[in-house]
Amino acid sequence: MSIEDNKSRNVYKPQMIIRLPDYPEYDHFTEIMSEIYDTVIAHDNEEMIRMVMGPREHLACIVVDVKRGIEYNFAMHKKMKDDMRFVSVPTIAVTLKHSRDDMLICINEGISDYIVLPEEDELVKLRVNNAIRSKDSATIAEIESMLKQLPSNIYLKDAMGRYVFATHYWHHLNDSEEQEWSIRGKTDIDIRKDKENARLAMESDQRIIQTGVGANYIIEEKSDEKTEYLEVIKSPIFDNNGNVNGIIGLINDVTEQQLLKTELEEKSKRDRLTGLYNKATCEDMIRASLLSAKENETMAILLIDTDRFKNINDTYGHTVGDKVLGQIGSVISDIFKGMDICGRFGGDEFLVLMKNVNSRDDAATLGKELICFLKERIKNEVYAKDVSLSIGVALYPEHGKTLLEILSAADEALYYVKDHGRDGIYIYQSK
Repeated sequence: MSIEDNKSRNVYKPQMIIRLPDYPEYDHFTEIMSEIYDTVIAHDNEEMIRMVMGPREHLACIVVDVKRGIEYNFAMHKKMKDDMRFVSVPTIAVTLKHSRDDMLICINEGISDYIVLPEEDELVKLRVNNAIRSKDSATIAEIESMLKQLPSNIYLKDAMGRYVFATHYWHHLNDSEEQEWSIRGKTDIDIRKDKENARLAMESDQRIIQTGVGANYIIEEKSDEKTEYLEVIKSPIFDNNGNVNGIIGLINDVTEQQLLKTELEEKSKRDRLTGLYNKATCEDMIRASLLSAKENETMAILLIDTDRFKNINDTYGHTVGDKVLGQIGSVISDIFKGMDICGRFGGDEFLVLMKNVNSRDDAATLGKELICFLKERIKNEVYAKDVSLSIGVALYPEHGKTLLEILSAADEALYYVKDHGRDGIYIYQSK
């Protein structure tokens, strides 16, 4: 919806329901109120009740004659006080003759204002408007108190991005635990510990103020060694002329849902049997690493094959075969940690990208450790003597600059090991 749409939608005259005797002074009051409000005349108390209780969305206030109000014990006013729909609608009492006793009765009943006519027109308008605003202000405080009972944080900002109120002071704020601390009048930069998220929030607010279009996004907040995810929903607030004069926002804690989503996404990238990255994810990550490689950075790819794996399945069964693959994956995870990328590349093949390799000896050393560690891990298994690994190694950028080129070199190195007795490691030699 455009700003122009909101202009046409939000321009209206709030309604005022008037129940006054037929006197010239009261007629003049109705006339000057009609300049500001859509004035509706109720001819008796029953009609006033029907009007007020009808489907009226923008009822600003009701106006009653003091004497008639007292006569009916301010029945309409009391009925409205007990109805949440009219919590923000004030009752204004008007009279042509001041009476201290009548005024005290009005005050005790909670009437918003007691106006004695005739009075200067502008002053009458001002008093009526102030009574309506005063009731609105009280209602904001009441609503704010009710909203504090919700788990979500609901807040209001002005057009400068300053907080008007917030139902909760969440722990990502500076000084929010001080007893007299208030969010009112402060910006995100003033109060939030995470200054980057604060800056992004203020930029988002400015776009909303400029375009009249709301926003919905999720942010990651880190504090006290704890990561939380917050969903932020923001909508513009329009004045009667369709101009954006503030933002109302909602913050929901979606940490549990986001962590579950992240977990599911991570599982979709992993091989179920070994816990290593699957082939597609492994290839994507290696390509990204090659593209972002720094100048003079050396990396190594280790292509790892399980020797005679078909014989293991045929001799001990597929359950044992799966167990062997799981053990190989576990040893690979233990040895290649940190920035290295480890994946299951095929049925019995594995792939490792080693980053920041100082020399070809680094790759050879870790490859030999992998072979030795696996033998140690399975030494008590009945199939220990039948399990071994062949490893082919290729270096970036010496043996290639693309994944295809380096894999081709590593594959040649792997087959060199297989052709020379298996159970070893070989680094590709350029021809």
